[in-house]
Amino acid sequence: MRCGLWQRWRIRFTQSLTCRKKTGGVRGVENPARRLKLVQARIARLLGRIAPPDYLFCPVKGRCYVSNAAAHRGQRVVRCLDIRKYYPSTPSRRVYWFFHRILCCETDVAATLAKLATYQGHLPTGSPLSPIMSFFAHYDVWEAIAAKCKANGYRLTVYIDDVTISGASLSPQVLWDIKRLIHRSGLRYHKEKHFVDRPAEITGVIVDGERLLVPNRQLKKLYQIQKDLKGNLPSKEEGKMRERLMGLRGQVAQIAAI
Repeated sequence: MRCGLWQRWRIRFTQSLTCRKKTGGVRGVENPARRLKLVQARIARLLGRIAPPDYLFCPVKGRCYVSNAAAHRGQRVVRCLDIRKYYPSTPSRRVYWFFHRILCCETDVAATLAKLATYQGHLPTGSPLSPIMSFFAHYDVWEAIAAKCKANGYRLTVYIDDVTISGASLSPQVLWDIKRLIHRSGLRYHKEKHFVDRPAEITGVIVDGERLLVPNRQLKKLYQIQKDLKGNLPSKEEGKMRERLMGLRGQVAQIAAI
């Protein structure tokens, strides 16, 4: 298929949308249309059959944001990095590299899979394939970081674009080496957080020694919704608030269960 025809097919089957952030403002979402999304979901399921490394927590069946945080219980020092614009920063050449070099697909097959997985040269934000594909597209980077952490006795977890490293102490030189590995791949990090001998917030969970706790802001939301439900609300609004209440209670129960 010629490039021009392929691009017209991709434009026809992909929509660029916007959604409102919880913190305000809007976020662009490249949302594949149904036919393309079904193909991407199928590829994601097949990639999901590959045994994941111990440090990968999302998207992995049976692992979640709570177990990701729990992996760092009992650690004195915790360092959290957030990969900036992870999907848009993952180019199609990286996806092609994975299918061709790691899975040993023929060049034409790898090129077709890379085109199915990407939009305008990068992973789209609204694709069901992007979470697992973003990891495998940078597989060599994460393996190099994991090897460095293991050699120094550190714990590493990767939850899509949230990277957490912990230990009894963390060497500034080793952390700098890890950051250089990230930069060399074309990725960038931001929102760096550093916790020493104090509770650490990791993927929305407070890790205090061996304990896992719900962040106070979530408890405050829970209290406020319960309070608001005691008033007279329109049935539609009440229904939405009860759904939010169930979701928050589920989060609290999930953290308490681990």
